Amino acid sequence: MPWNGSGTFNRIYSWVADKAAGLDISSTRMDTDTDDIATSGFGNCITRDGQGQPTANLPMATFRHTGVGNGVARSDYASLGQAQDSLVQWTIAAGTSDAITAIYTPSQGAPVDGQIYAFRATAANATTTPTFAPNSQTARTITKAGGAALAVGDIPGNLAEVILRYNNANTRYELVNPASGNNVVGTGDVKLTLKTAADTGWLLFDDGTFGSASSGSSNSNSAANQALFTLFFNNLSDSAAPLFTSTGSSTTRAGQGTAAAAWAANCRMSLNKTLGRALAVAGAGSGLTSRALGANLGAETATLANTNLPPYTPSGSITNPSNSIPIDGAVGSTGSTFAPGNGSTASFFTSGNVITSTFAGSAQGGTSTPFSIMQPSSFFNIMVKQ
Repeated sequence: MPWNGSGTFNRIYSWVADKAAGLDISSTRMDTDTDDIATSGFGNCITRDGQGQPTANLPMATFRHTGVGNGVARSDYASLGQAQDSLVQWTIAAGTSDAITAIYTPSQGAPVDGQIYAFRATAANATTTPTFAPNSQTARTITKAGGAALAVGDIPGNLAEVILRYNNANTRYELVNPASGNNVVGTGDVKLTLKTAADTGWLLFDDGTFGSASSGSSNSNSAANQALFTLFFNNLSDSAAPLFTSTGSSTTRAGQGTAAAAWAANCRMSLNKTLGRALAVAGAGSGLTSRALGANLGAETATLANTNLPPYTPSGSITNPSNSIPIDGAVGSTGSTFAPGNGSTASFFTSGNVITSTFAGSAQGGTSTPFSIMQPSSFFNIMVKQ
């Protein structure tokens, strides 16, 4: 008779009952009873040395395991202290700034979809495609949410805490807390700012140049500038963003061939001019002049020339009938002149009793001083994403 399902073990035979019934001790009955105790009793117990193991779920009836150690394998219980310490999914990173490795204890297998990894970074990422490999697993690219590329420095190097979540469908790790935020900002995007220094992963528009570490530009970086350099090379013209060699000599996009060739040759690229200028939208607006991307034009002042003025020189004739006194009281014979009082000269002649005078005006005076054509403006700095 095994356990009754409620935790009570019932023996098959009772020696007291056999005595009362006048039955002698029997080896057969004794062996049957003892064998049942060994098999159905002790054989179904969990032993302290781990030999007897459960064969079904073990309800704890609100009781708990106490005095347990920390788990060391994925199939172990975790102690409450181990869970509170949160060290199972956290470690200090190793590897390099863009090939990050980490060892987690207990050792973990291949990442599963949605798995969280946390580590303390020791170096800032210097490229937009750093990788992560926990416990010698395959290295996978780290991205922002949705697969957007990281900005340089999105993983800070000042012992910052980093959180990754594995995306199995795209075999990538997504950075939950990038330094630049998870708003998807891409190379070439710009923002207004009152800062006087560029954020990490951005360049301040300063009418200068940028390029590789060997370009001799005013904003040199070995890797961070390459994506922006390529965008400028392909999207802006030589006049909007002039190109120079590493020694500062003028060159052209056609002369270099491709953005990759120009970058490899350590050319420096000009930032299109923005300092002190109003911003406008490129393109061909309806009824407006087409404007090229990155181009600049305009002036702060203008000077009017005579050709900018409407016609202003008067001319004509005045007929003075009945021999009346001519303009300004001048009287004379044909061919005489008089001053009509407006700064011009006039001539008059007679025809019978009619005196006719003709006149021609003179140019207006003035110094043609330039005057401001600036619209009311407010000035900010601008950053562009590398």
